[in-house]
Amino acid sequence: MKYEIECWNPWSKENLTPFKSSEQSVGDGEHKLGSEIGVHPLGQNSPFDLNVGDEYWEVKKLDDDNSFRLGVEVSASYSNLRFSVINIFSQLTLLQEMLVSTTIKNKISTIINSINSPQGRSKINILDGFQKNEVSESNLELANSLIEELKSLTLYQESSLELYSSYDGKKNKYSLLDSFIKISKENLPDETKISLFENHELLDKLLIKSKIGSELNQFKNISLQEKLNSIVRNVFSGLRLVLVHEEKGFKPIGNLGNIYCNRITSGNPRCKFNDN
Repeated sequence: MKYEIECWNPWSKENLTPFKSSEQSVGDGEHKLGSEIGVHPLGQNSPFDLNVGDEYWEVKKLDDDNSFRLGVEVSASYSNLRFSVINIFSQLTLLQEMLVSTTIKNKISTIINSINSPQGRSKINILDGFQKNEVSESNLELANSLIEELKSLTLYQESSLELYSSYDGKKNKYSLLDSFIKISKENLPDETKISLFENHELLDKLLIKSKIGSELNQFKNISLQEKLNSIVRNVFSGLRLVLVHEEKGFKPIGNLGNIYCNRITSGNPRCKFNDN
């Protein structure tokens, strides 16, 4: 059978197979698409839904808001990302109390206020949303921008300090972050720390990096949104994603770059297809 990629192929008039599935292990549209193509759905024990020639098809029902949901196939990768985001945001209030720079303290305060304020039509805030696995599109957009802002607060010109070693008592050169961690273990007044690190802002940047730097490193060269997009696209690696709709028909996807995560719902990322 001939069909178009990246286009809606309408159901043939001869295809009387119901769109809604009566089998728990087979999703809506799979039987109808199988009937259209001339193959049978493979069921829940298969890593894909349909075997069409030399391609493995993964079928996803497009809902009324032009989005589709993902299942357990994305859970592990998304869970790791989710816990990193929760750890970053949940530590900010405690971290704020330790800051010495008015400028950075005000920036962190603004970020905390944004985290605690629902965005758009959302009824819950960002942190609660990630904890409950229900993050609206507007909250997800804001979370993305806040993480980018936090990343900028950990940027500084790298150099080194000469400090006495705790092991042999000799002076050694330490990176700024290692120096900060080493000095933080000693009961020194803030004035002494500031004099060592030249200014308040550098001291606070090192503090932020020491507390949430490991989680932020997950987004070192990639944004939260880009990371989520990569996770959902990887689900279809080696597969042909095919969107199905009761009225429109079926659309085989050729470019996974047009798939993006638009929100989190029911515990997993939800996706849309960018037609632009």
